[in-house]
Amino acid sequence: MSLSKSRGKKAPAITGELMTLKLRYKKPCGERSKKLQFRIRDHGTDYEQASTDLKFAAAVAGFGMLLRDSPHKGVTTYESVLELARQGLGADRRGYRAEFVELVRLAQQLS
Repeated sequence: MSLSKSRGKKAPAITGELMTLKLRYKKPCGERSKKLQFRIRDHGTDYEQASTDLKFAAAVAGFGMLLRDSPHKGVTTYESVLELARQGLGADRRGYRAEFVELVRLAQQLS
């Protein structure tokens, strides 16, 4: 007998859903907030097929965890952040992403 059955609850169905993102926002002069809800699913996409935007966002998140010395940083290093950022450079029309790479390099030198 499974633990879930012994407590009288059904086991959750396997759906591939990772999380539900719930956001509330209110217009600047608004009286009431509006709720948005999105289900985030795992489509089983390989990392190599991830978009440049996702790779760059992962680099930014990793850099933030390094700067705060987050216990959730795992094995993240400045070098791994730089690798992700390089893979996520994309078109970079205004040079902001390249500037981020340089910022990470400077932080790496200071650490």
